[in-house]
Amino acid sequence: ADTESVSAAAQAVRTRSELRPGVLACGILANTYVAKLYMSFGIRISGKIGTDEGANASKAQLNEAEYSGPFLAALLYLSAKGVECSYGGVIALLGQVVYTWSRIFGLPIFPIGALTRYIALPMLITSIYKTLD
Repeated sequence: ADTESVSAAAQAVRTRSELRPGVLACGILANTYVAKLYMSFGIRISGKIGTDEGANASKAQLNEAEYSGPFLAALLYLSAKGVECSYGGVIALLGQVVYTWSRIFGLPIFPIGALTRYIALPMLITSIYKTLD
């Protein structure tokens, strides 16, 4: 029984560590980086910049960049404070990924990604507010 409880505790720590704000910030930053790579190599270098596909990808990447700054700031602040992340960080990361790539590839689910970011931001604001003296 002791071995099982230690194993369960270790699993819980691993699960929580994956939801740490710093880890989620890395996910946001990685998504930003890949979106920029796609714009540089998938659109600009391939000569698609003046096409509908290029315009759509550009709008998606710019919109992603608009949100990544506030999300990174919030998540890195929470990480510096040592605060476990609420689900706001997870929702922010999922929203960024879903919005960016479904918009780029023309999937009709991109509004879901956009809406989840509207949910994530106030959750992160609340998490930050709770750390203030």
